[in-house]
Amino acid sequence: MTFDNLTGQLFWPTPLKDWRIEEHGFQPEAVIKNGNKFLTANGYMGYRGTLEENGAAELAAVNLSGVYDQRGTAWREPVNAPNPFHVVTRVAGQVLDPLQHPISDHEQVLDMAAAVHHRRTTFSTGNTLVTITANRFLDMAQPQFMFLEYIVQVKQATVISVTAGIDKQIWDINGPHLVDCQSWREDSVFGYGGQTGESQLAVTTLSRILVNQGECNDIDRPDQVGQTIAVTVTPERPLCLLIAAAVTTGRETDAPIAALADTLASYTPETIGQEYNRHCQKLAALWHTSDIQIEGPQQDQVALRYNILALMMIAPLAGSQLSIPARGLSGQTYKGAVFWDTELFMTPFFLATQPAVVRDLVAYRLKGLIGAKKKAVEYGYTGAFYAWESQEDGYDATSDYNVTDVFTNRPMRTYFKDKQIHISGDVALAIWQAFQWLQDPAILSQGGAEVIVECARFYVSYATARLDRSEVAFTDVIGPDEYHERVSNNAFTNRVALATIEAALAAIAYLRENNAEYLAKIAQQWQLTDLLPLFTETAARIRLQTPNAAGVISQFDGYLALADDSIDTVRSRLLKPKEYWGGAYGVASQTQVIKQADVVMMLAVFPNDFSSDIVRANWQYYEPRTEHGSSLSYSMYGLIAAQLGMTAPAYDFFQKTAAIDLTGESKQWAGTIYIGGTHPAASGGTWRLAVEGFAGLHVENDQLVATPHLPSQWQKMAFRTYYQGHWYRVNVTAAGAVVSIADDEKIGVDD
Repeated sequence: MTFDNLTGQLFWPTPLKDWRIEEHGFQPEAVIKNGNKFLTANGYMGYRGTLEENGAAELAAVNLSGVYDQRGTAWREPVNAPNPFHVVTRVAGQVLDPLQHPISDHEQVLDMAAAVHHRRTTFSTGNTLVTITANRFLDMAQPQFMFLEYIVQVKQATVISVTAGIDKQIWDINGPHLVDCQSWREDSVFGYGGQTGESQLAVTTLSRILVNQGECNDIDRPDQVGQTIAVTVTPERPLCLLIAAAVTTGRETDAPIAALADTLASYTPETIGQEYNRHCQKLAALWHTSDIQIEGPQQDQVALRYNILALMMIAPLAGSQLSIPARGLSGQTYKGAVFWDTELFMTPFFLATQPAVVRDLVAYRLKGLIGAKKKAVEYGYTGAFYAWESQEDGYDATSDYNVTDVFTNRPMRTYFKDKQIHISGDVALAIWQAFQWLQDPAILSQGGAEVIVECARFYVSYATARLDRSEVAFTDVIGPDEYHERVSNNAFTNRVALATIEAALAAIAYLRENNAEYLAKIAQQWQLTDLLPLFTETAARIRLQTPNAAGVISQFDGYLALADDSIDTVRSRLLKPKEYWGGAYGVASQTQVIKQADVVMMLAVFPNDFSSDIVRANWQYYEPRTEHGSSLSYSMYGLIAAQLGMTAPAYDFFQKTAAIDLTGESKQWAGTIYIGGTHPAASGGTWRLAVEGFAGLHVENDQLVATPHLPSQWQKMAFRTYYQGHWYRVNVTAAGAVVSIADDEKIGVDD
C-alpha cells in the first residue's frame, strides 16, 4: 500500500555517543558475532543483529521465549519464528549485499536509549552510489509486534527492485521445528507459519508492507512470501518501506491471528510513529530505574549501559512464569535452557531495578517443582533436584552426552545433570533472597517456602553420614568448576547445602510466627515433626572446607594435592584447539587448573563467612589457576577484588566481563559443540561488580549501606535501587556514598 507521506525517519537512532554501540566498516567474518552484539529483544522474542539481506546461512533468527521443540533424537531446543524482515535490494539484477557486492561505507549501530537497530550501507554500483538505511525495533509496549523502516537512496536516478517479506528458510541447529507450513494473504496482510512437530504448537509470522512509491506485486515462492517493488528512485525521492510485523504462538490464547492481522491492517505511518513513542516511553521507564551513571571513561559508561540493556530486553513478560535462558534470546545454543546463572547472576539486578520481573523468575521455579521432585525420585532421593538445563515447566533437557570427543568424534559421557546438586540450593536461596529483599510474604506462602523446604530435604537425602566421624559429607558431586567431575565436599556445594537447610528452618519459623494457618495446612505434607530435627542435626554436621595454614580453602577434598601446573602448561598439552579441558581425561582434570570461580564465588555469595585476609588469600591463590573458561568467572573475581579494595585488578575484570558480547571473544566451542550467543550472566555479573563491588552496596541490619571502592578511572556513580518497599537513590564518590529515599520512589514498582 502506497503512502506519500512515508519519509523513513520514524525511528532514527540517538546521536548521543554514550548511548550507542557502533561498528564501522564491514568484516564478513564478523557477521555471526554481530548477530549477538547487536541483538534486540523485548522479552517475548529476540531478533539477532543481522542485516536485512541475511538469512539462515548468516544465523538470522527470531528466537521465541518459552517455545521448545525436539526433532527426532536431536537436542530439544527453542523455536525460531519465520523472519518477517528479509529484504533484498537489486540494481540491474545484482543483489546489494556486503557479502557479494562492493561497498564504500558501512555502519551498524545499537541505539541503547530506544533499543533500535540501525544499519547504513553504501554500495558502489555502476556509475552511482546506492545507500540502504534500515532501522528496526521490537516493541516493548506490544511485545508481539516489531517494526522496520527501510530506505533506499541514490546519487542519480536508478531503477531499483526490492523484494521484502517473510523468509521461509528458518535457521535451526537441530530442526526444522515447524511442519505443515503454509503461507497466505488476506487484504494487506500476509503470513507464514506452521506448527511444532513435538507438541503441535502453532507458530505464525504476519507482515504488512507500506511504501511511498512504486507498484507492489505479491510473491509466494519456496523461499519467501511477500512483495516486490520496482521503481525508478531519484536523489530527490528515496524509496521508503515501512514493515509492521507480528508473531504469535499457540501459547497466546488472547491474541488470535485475526486480531493481529486487523491491527496490522490498521497501521499508517502516523500510528506506527505513535507506537514507537509508546515503545520508547516503556523503555524510558525501565532506564529510569535501571541506569547507572558514571563519571569516567565513555567506554565504561557505554559498556555498563549495554549490559543493562541486554538484561532489560530479555526479562520475561509479566505473568508469563518464564525465566531467562543462559544465552538469552540470541538463538538455540545451550538448548535455550535456564541454568543456575539466572539465580546467582541476574536475579540481583532485577531485585534492585525491576522487582516485578523477579516474581516471574520465582514463579518459573515454583512451576518447576513438580519436575524437580520427580527428578529426585528418579535418582533415588527425596525432595527437589532441580534441572541443570531447564526448559519450560522445569523440564530437564540435559543429555548424558554434552561434549563430543574431537579425536574420535564420539559423544563423551558427562555428569552435569547427575552431579551438580548445588543447583537446587541456588534456586532455593534466590527465592529466600527475593523474600527478604522484596519483603513480600506471598513469595513464601504461594509456593516459595515449599521449594526451599523440598530443596533442603533433597540435601538431607543426598548427604552421606560418616558413622565413624561427626560429619555429613556430599560425595560424588560437580561444583561450578566443571573441569573437575565427581569430587567430594566441593566447598561451594556444601556451603550452599548448609545455607539452604538454614533457609528452610528460617522460612518455617517465619510462617509459624506470621502465617500459622498456612503452616498448619502443609505441616503434615512436610512431616515437620520428623523433618525439623533432621534439618537441625544435618546442618550442625555438614562438613565445610576450612582454610589451611596459608589461609587457602580447598575447592574439594584432595584438590590441593593435584598437580600444580600453570594454565599455559596445561594449554600446551592440547592436541586440538577445540578439545574439552574437563571430563575424566581432560587436560585440566588432574591439575589445579579450574574452569571458573568456585571457592571465590562461594566467598562472593557468603561474604560474611571469612575475614578479609582469608578472602584475599584465596583470591590470590585461585585467580592464577583459573582459566576463565566460563563467562561467569570474570565478574566474581572482579567483585571480590573490588570489595577487598584491589581496584586495579577489579577494573581489569570489569572491562573483561562487560566486553564479552561487545568483542565476541568468548568461547564459541565446547569440543565440537557450538556454544556461541549472548551472555546475560556476564551482563548480570557486570552490574553486580559495579553496584556491589565498586559502589559497595550491601545490607546491614536490614539497611542499605554503600562502602565504595571506585577504580581510579571513575570519579562518581549514581543509580537507583529498590529495597523492601522503597526506591533509593545512591550517589557514590571516592570519598563516600549517600543512600537516600528517591523523590520518585513509586516509579516502576509494579510495572
